[in-house]
Amino acid sequence: MYAVRVMPVARGIFKDELTFFSRDSIPAGRAVTVTVRGRKIPGIVISSRDVREEKQDIRTADFSLKKLDAAEPPKRVFSEAFMEAVRRSALWHGAHEGIVMAALVSNTVLSSFGRVEEAHEPKNRAGGVRPETLLLQSEYGERIRTYRNLVREAFARNSSVMLIAPTVIEAETLAEELSRGIENRVLLLTGEVAKKKLLSNWNQALTETTPILLVGTAFLLSHPRPDIDTLIVERESAKSYRMRERPLLDLRRVARYFSEASGVRLILADFPLRTETRYLIESHEAEELARLQARAAGASDVRIVDTRSKENKHGERRVFTTLTPDTKAEIASMLKSKGRVAVFAARRGLSPLTVCNDCGTPVTDTLTGTPMVLHKTGKGNVFVSHKSGAIVPAETSCKTCGGWNLVTLGIGVDRVHQELLREFPETPLFLFTKDAAPTHKTAKKLSESFFAEKGAIVVGTERMLPYLTRPVDLTAVASIDSMLSLPAWRAHEQTHSILYYLRERAKNALIVETRDPEHAVMRSLALGNPSDFYAAEIAEREKYAYPPFSVFIGLTLRGSFAEVERQRKLIGELFASRDLVGPMPPEATGRNIWSAKAVIRLKRDEWPDPALSQELKNLPPSVLVSIDPDEIV
Repeated sequence: MYAVRVMPVARGIFKDELTFFSRDSIPAGRAVTVTVRGRKIPGIVISSRDVREEKQDIRTADFSLKKLDAAEPPKRVFSEAFMEAVRRSALWHGAHEGIVMAALVSNTVLSSFGRVEEAHEPKNRAGGVRPETLLLQSEYGERIRTYRNLVREAFARNSSVMLIAPTVIEAETLAEELSRGIENRVLLLTGEVAKKKLLSNWNQALTETTPILLVGTAFLLSHPRPDIDTLIVERESAKSYRMRERPLLDLRRVARYFSEASGVRLILADFPLRTETRYLIESHEAEELARLQARAAGASDVRIVDTRSKENKHGERRVFTTLTPDTKAEIASMLKSKGRVAVFAARRGLSPLTVCNDCGTPVTDTLTGTPMVLHKTGKGNVFVSHKSGAIVPAETSCKTCGGWNLVTLGIGVDRVHQELLREFPETPLFLFTKDAAPTHKTAKKLSESFFAEKGAIVVGTERMLPYLTRPVDLTAVASIDSMLSLPAWRAHEQTHSILYYLRERAKNALIVETRDPEHAVMRSLALGNPSDFYAAEIAEREKYAYPPFSVFIGLTLRGSFAEVERQRKLIGELFASRDLVGPMPPEATGRNIWSAKAVIRLKRDEWPDPALSQELKNLPPSVLVSIDPDEIV
């Protein structure tokens, strides 16, 4: 009889391991099925020991061992390199290994492990490349050409390549572009692939004897293909690489740990690269794959329009509109020649802010105190709180003076859409937001409908960007200033990245309307030179000890007011000896739901710290842990 320690792979199981008994010894790394709280979940065996060696521990335990489920024979599904990446990622993110693994693997594969092929560790990894981190800063077209060359070179070495994309649509587009001439050697693995097809592709990728190109989203890292020698992370600056739910993983770091554990070279690619990524060269943690592209090479014209001007270029007094008359004229000219136009707006709704014109009081959520956004619905306009979800009819009066003279401020995507609908009533016009396209299927269909038309306009938020799968003739930015004023230390860098992405998607011109044309982001965009922006950004981060010169551990406390107050006291006492900021006073985020934030600042070489990581794991489930979060407090 054996005591088998198992890592439960499921969200909501806050244990690194559970112990079961089995008649047979099960090798470490095998997938098994276990019963936890009455439900069957997958698990990974950590170790098996004869119960006679565990006798004392079993006697003193305050629980009785349960028998391991024998319905499905144990099987090795994942590589040891991936398991090591899970362990290191859990340590870095202060999270339980099972929760990390559940976030990184496909539930389809794990729940059907009896139907997948056995994984085998590589006996002798193909030579020819050094295990190192390389950076590729070049525009999309050049990156595609580089990927084709890398794949050809790998195939010549009898090796395979793994390419990770930030979103499903980008993975699909890359697979299509890179498969030309090697169609039968490219396999796509994403969460949107049908279950049967996904299992078929997974098994084919394991059994195929010739080198292949694997393309997919980050869960592709869990595939145990043994002859991979190159791992590419495409568009590494994308926010999609940072998970928004527990365990809040940075998937780029997981890829880095996987490459180190498996001995493959890692290529981080984008234009421009993130500040932290580019700094890897200065800290001697990475090298250039090719000389970093210093300037944008596209032929598109970039125009920064100062919307503070009260007159247009003809000297006429300008009436406020979401887009200036000159920009509308450019759109009209492009539509006349049957060109396609993409218009970006940073905020959802009609208007992000509404104030009383008599006393200046903003319309705010009574629960959270945050400004409410005016939205258009089928039953009329309403105010919506994006923080608590509260909805208030638009026919409301000022809560301070009781007046009805409410004025909308700021530009929301719905307002831009309405104005363009009035301006170009005969033009095919598409609205691309999370509300309009909540799923990949609906978003892809909307994208295809837009590109099927000539002389069409699409108006959207960030949701639209990856679905611009082909260049358009003109891109315009109706509102971006709100992103530059966000209370997030990466706000400028993320805005910079979005604008360069839109620049690449424009065949002829990118027009950006802003009230801050002298901002460093706008200067960089106008010159097509991201290097100056990087130099200023990295200098400022070093001056104030922000990442990559330090590590921030963000703590978000959630619950009722009383619960959050108890958590604040606990956090304050537990981390009193650390460089702790906060916890800040609780803020309402919903009905009887409160939130408070705290941050621990560490020197770069002080993390990961196993003892501190364990303390983070031991925190109540209502405390979310995020390493280097965008918002500190």
